[in-house]
Amino acid sequence: MQNNNGESKLEKTAREGAFGAPEIKKGEKNRFLGEFEERILGYLVEEQLKENAVYPEIKELLEKDEAKKLIIRGDMDKDQIEKYLEWARELGVRFTRKNSPDFRGNVALAVAGNDAVKYQVAKIEDRQEKLQNKGVSDNIIKNAGTTLCKDCWEQLMKKAPEEKVNYNKPSIFDKLTGTGCTGCSK
Repeated sequence: MQNNNGESKLEKTAREGAFGAPEIKKGEKNRFLGEFEERILGYLVEEQLKENAVYPEIKELLEKDEAKKLIIRGDMDKDQIEKYLEWARELGVRFTRKNSPDFRGNVALAVAGNDAVKYQVAKIEDRQEKLQNKGVSDNIIKNAGTTLCKDCWEQLMKKAPEEKVNYNKPSIFDKLTGTGCTGCSK
């Protein structure tokens, strides 16, 4: 008995034994850390994951009912993924790190469902571009992780409140010690 390719059942078994069973959409799965694209709610590329700031959009995606797993490329530094792992734990979303020499492209972190998802964002917009479009000053944007003065903090909360996770509000101690603001250089 022969299949559509003109090979016998024995030849097919031998080929699959040597090379593995044919895989559906293998190229697509290699781009999205082993997942089908229709299962991806959103993702970050390597450059985004290496920034000093985190992307609050990932937490928003993890909060969705369809979000079932957080997948992280295995070669990413623990410091770069720590906050995302914390969010996944907090929200009860399982996470995994995957490594494969077959992975192509620069997807470094993805939020995925178990099946095709209704809500698909794809690549999360670059943080710097998003904040510039909202009118946040470049000094504030590039100094994520630092303390802002009252004026800069209020500007950030007015234009991009989701970004508060990436900055520190000035404390009384900061005011007493004269810790300067990196957002406006005060």
